[in-house]
Order: sequence, then C-alpha cells, then structure tokens
Amino acid sequence: MYLLGPFYQWLVQLFDGRVNHLPLVRLFIFSVDHAIVLFIGWLIVWSIYLSSRRKGEISWKWELYRNLFIFYIILLAQLTIFRNTDETFTVKVVMHPLSDIMWVPFVDSIKLFMQGSVFAAYYNVVGNIVWFMPLGFFCGLLYGKEKGHSRSLWYGFWTSFVIEFFQFIFYTGVSHIDDILCNVLGSWLGFLLYRAIMKWRGK
Repeated sequence: MYLLGPFYQWLVQLFDGRVNHLPLVRLFIFSVDHAIVLFIGWLIVWSIYLSSRRKGEISWKWELYRNLFIFYIILLAQLTIFRNTDETFTVKVVMHPLSDIMWVPFVDSIKLFMQGSVFAAYYNVVGNIVWFMPLGFFCGLLYGKEKGHSRSLWYGFWTSFVIEFFQFIFYTGVSHIDDILCNVLGSWLGFLLYRAIMKWRGK
C-alpha cells in the first residue's frame, strides 16, 4: 500500500482475532489506497489540460461530478479487476477454459445461500448490487432524468461485462452471469435513488 498501510496495520492490531473478515477489509483499504494514488495522477493531468484551455468558463459543479465519477470508476476497477495484485496494474493473462464461466443464472447464488456461508452469499449478491448503485446515480447527475434512466441500464451492463471479461482474462475473479444481473440492477436502483432525491427536492 502507498498511503493507507499504517492505517490498515492499526486496524489489524485492533481487530485481529475479533473480526472474521479481515481479508475483505484489506481488499477495500488496498483498493481505496491505489485508487487515491491513480486519482491524484488523473487530477494532475486534468488540471494541466484545464489550465491550457482558454475558451469558455469552467463549471466547477460539473467538474466535481466528473471527477467523483472518475474516482468511482478507478475504485471499482481496483476492487474487481486488480484486487489480487500488490502493485497497481501488475496483472497477467492467465489461460483457462471457457467452462470456468458461470453461464446459468442464480444457480450458484441459491446454492451459496442454502449450503454455503450466509455472509458470503449476502456479500456476493448485495455487494454486487450496492457497488453499482453509484454508477446509476452518476448517470442521473451527468445525463439528467430523461437520458439517465436508459444509460443507467446501458452503462451498468457494459461496465459489468467489461469487468467480467477482464476478470476472466486475468483470472482475478470468477466470471458469473449473476454478477452482471446484480450489477445492472444496482445501477438501475442507483438511478431510481437519484430520481427520488430530485423529486424530494422538487426538481
């Protein structure tokens, strides 16, 4: 870790032996750590670009939304594609059969609920939904209520598909149809949350 290593070590000492899911905590902190570093690099490049632009005024509200979205995408990639690497983007192509892809929907998720760890089952299903809710919410922020609805579904599908593709190529996760279905649902729910907030605010 580049920035959050001491914080993670402090958590390990604090909760070691009392928390059963420290690997998940490590994954999250590791991903945030690498995402921050990459995002700082992005901000430097983007700031140079903005400073060289002389035409038109800069909408700082739009820039805030844009950069929050960029950080979210970087974090999502770290959590899903590059999560098994100690350094950023140190992945390699791993050859394995197409039969490793889980094509049949819901079968494995139901088995996990019935026979496996309840925590793992909820994390797999609910986690895949929750992690994609910001995507749908950002679709609302960036494209509005009219275009945002369809784009939340479209972006949810293609973002999930790309993640599953690279998880298969780099073998950093299990490529599963359930993940795509839950991701699209999460993106759609995120847009509905955006629309509900806008309605509550009278917009």
